[in-house]
Amino acid sequence: MIEKNSILKENIVAIQRNLTSLIGVAGREDEVRNFIYTEMKKFVNNVWIDPLGNVLAEKKGSKADGLRIMLDAHMDEVGFMIRYIDKRGFLRFSPLGGIDPRLYPGSKVEILSDKGTKITGIIGMPPPHITSQSEREKIPNYMDLFIDIGAQTQEDVLKMGIDIGSTGVLAADFEYLPSLGIMRGRAFDDRTGCNVLLQIAKILTEVDQIENTICFAFTVAEEVGARGAKVAANSLNPDIGIALENTIAADVPGVSPDKNPTSCLHGPAFSAADHGTVYNLKLLKYLQNTAKDLEIPYQYKLPTFGGTNAGSFHTLKKGIPAACVSVPCRYIHSPIAQNYVVDVEAVVNVLFKAISQPFEIGF
Repeated sequence: MIEKNSILKENIVAIQRNLTSLIGVAGREDEVRNFIYTEMKKFVNNVWIDPLGNVLAEKKGSKADGLRIMLDAHMDEVGFMIRYIDKRGFLRFSPLGGIDPRLYPGSKVEILSDKGTKITGIIGMPPPHITSQSEREKIPNYMDLFIDIGAQTQEDVLKMGIDIGSTGVLAADFEYLPSLGIMRGRAFDDRTGCNVLLQIAKILTEVDQIENTICFAFTVAEEVGARGAKVAANSLNPDIGIALENTIAADVPGVSPDKNPTSCLHGPAFSAADHGTVYNLKLLKYLQNTAKDLEIPYQYKLPTFGGTNAGSFHTLKKGIPAACVSVPCRYIHSPIAQNYVVDVEAVVNVLFKAISQPFEIGF
């Protein structure tokens, strides 16, 4: 177990606040990438940005023949791209990643301008007073919606630094409730995973050198097909890959236990399978036993909801045995997600213990 837990908690909250204040949808992760690159330079000597935009880093182990373990978390979040600007200054958009269309109407948005500023707006639709009952009962289609940023003309929009291809997100401020240990905010999928990786990198500077070489992959474009992870794995050439995710917690009214993927306050969630991967059983059991050794509760994520970057990297090269460790999160892919600091801390503790000791998963 990592010592100085109160300091760890404070750092988890601080990094989460910083990461979720940044806009970084698929293919436009620049703000997030710059922050992570600057942080990682504090902890490792070898950190670089590849041509696709992944932030990659390596912390050498003490043994030349030690394992090369890749820890992966994606930088991008769900959001949208501007696809059309009409003469009256209203914007039409297309989603980047999976957003429940029921969340769109009335949502506040932030759009990143080419000047680096954030332009706010509202997703609008025809008011209910002039629509039929059947129209009001339909699930909104983004093709019928628009964004109002207060502009009066197309020229106004362009002067604000917004054009076709500009990207944005459903907006929300970060909130921390210390008495409950709750964090709320935007983009927890997968800035929480990025947070875990940054915590691990920091801890590795505070302990004796471990035998294994730890490779860090902060990857792009997971929400639109897990594209960055393939490139990262080819560059880092790991023996083992572990995806870090913020995953679905549906421990809420109206969801039966057999349909709930994970629960908050029940510790790390280990995946046995999902839509992209059947995870390595020996690695899965190793993580489970590590949690047991630390007396940290753990859970399995119900198969086969969702997918992770492991689906794109585990079949590369000679084959990369893969695992996925997740932090449960309520209201994922919405503007305001919610998770608990203690769950993030538990994932950091289990993961650090697992990677810092020699182990074998050979057949």
